[in-house]
Amino acid sequence: MSELRVDPASPDEQAALWFARRHGDAFGARDEADLQAWLAADPAHAEAYADLQLLWQDMAQLPRPPIPAERPAPRRRWRSLAAAACLVLLALLPAWLDVSPDGALTLVSGPQTPREVTLEDGSRIHLNRNTRLEVRLLAERREVELVQGQAFFEVARDVQRPFRVQAGEGSVQVLGTRFDVRRGRALLAVSVESGRVALQPRADAPLVELLAGDRAVYDGSRGTLLRSRVADGEVASWRSGRLVFQQWPLAQLLDELSQYGATPVSFGDAALAVRQVSGSVDLARPDDFLSALPVLLPVKVEPLDDGSVRLISAPD
Repeated sequence: MSELRVDPASPDEQAALWFARRHGDAFGARDEADLQAWLAADPAHAEAYADLQLLWQDMAQLPRPPIPAERPAPRRRWRSLAAAACLVLLALLPAWLDVSPDGALTLVSGPQTPREVTLEDGSRIHLNRNTRLEVRLLAERREVELVQGQAFFEVARDVQRPFRVQAGEGSVQVLGTRFDVRRGRALLAVSVESGRVALQPRADAPLVELLAGDRAVYDGSRGTLLRSRVADGEVASWRSGRLVFQQWPLAQLLDELSQYGATPVSFGDAALAVRQVSGSVDLARPDDFLSALPVLLPVKVEPLDDGSVRLISAPD
């Protein structure tokens, strides 16, 4: 497989080349891995790629690209983005007639910067760091696949088109509400700020109704569902740069902090995983929580040779 070398002047032009390549016939698993590495290398890359996806979705809804009248020179950002769009159009011109509003829209965020996107139906999605979504707005329904990461949804009410979020084997169905979904390594967490949602943690499980203030965490490795209530301001608190938690199991909290680059943690004592903790963490300094943990709980933090740490019980 030929290697794609991307080295133009701006992130918009780089995004255009990646976008065109990804929609080609020769794009394979290695190319996808290279693309994800490029997206993660710089928040500007993820932003440029997501902007281009949104622009492409808007253009795809037109039956044919119109010939624009001459206009004054646009601002530099839009001039760059327009040039990137032209690169994509040239690369994908044979596929223009195959593009429809039902096509998937990919949204991504970088490792340091959350982002916010407004869909054409008026719904807003707040992407946490290191998050990837696939969005389809269909005539009879709206579908989002949470491929990885975490997102807060403000869903525009539309009784004719229910809104569904798929996260691995789990799914969340709504009409109009505000809620947060996180897909972790083994955990699926859903918190509702307003309205109500129906959570199905796996395909063969019954629906679980969650109301405003409810939180449910499904552990796929154990097949268990834990329900709790959340305090005001706790739902999607990550949007403010701090993670607020009340009576969370330690394993759940550490799984969530792993999204922010915290040191990997294992448990030398399985009982510690279910110990509950409350407080808040500055997401710019997630390892500060590990340093303070022996003050909060009777534990010792034991460094390991691979750079991770292990938690072991200490005398009370």
